[in-house]
Amino acid sequence: MVVASSNPHNREMQIRRRISNIFNKREEDFPSLREYNDYLEEVEDMIFKLIEGIDVQAIEEKITKYQQENAEQIMINQARKAEELAAAMAASKGIPVQADTDGVREFYHHCCFRRLPQFLNSVSKHKACIISLVLCS
Repeated sequence: MVVASSNPHNREMQIRRRISNIFNKREEDFPSLREYNDYLEEVEDMIFKLIEGIDVQAIEEKITKYQQENAEQIMINQARKAEELAAAMAASKGIPVQADTDGVREFYHHCCFRRLPQFLNSVSKHKACIISLVLCS
């Protein structure tokens, strides 16, 4: 997926958002800080190459392969991020929120795995559902 934009800054931001939604692991997902830093460096290398138009086809193939191999972990991390956003929004409004990671995972397993390709293309809709689910729990 090549991102076209006349503004180089907007193009870079679109690429960064897209890649960070896919390569969304956190430090706690790695056994060592070194492995996490290697992961971050690899992600930044891919972003740089996409921005500069270097080996775009190879990078896109790598992204697709990573998405397929790590689909469940990507969704769990997206759910975790959405839950944290919902909690922050609720806290800013003075609403107590109880973390319900299992409920979010159950929601994803029930709703999304049957339609994984559609889910990966419409994550923003599901984030809204998760935020609603978390706020209503």
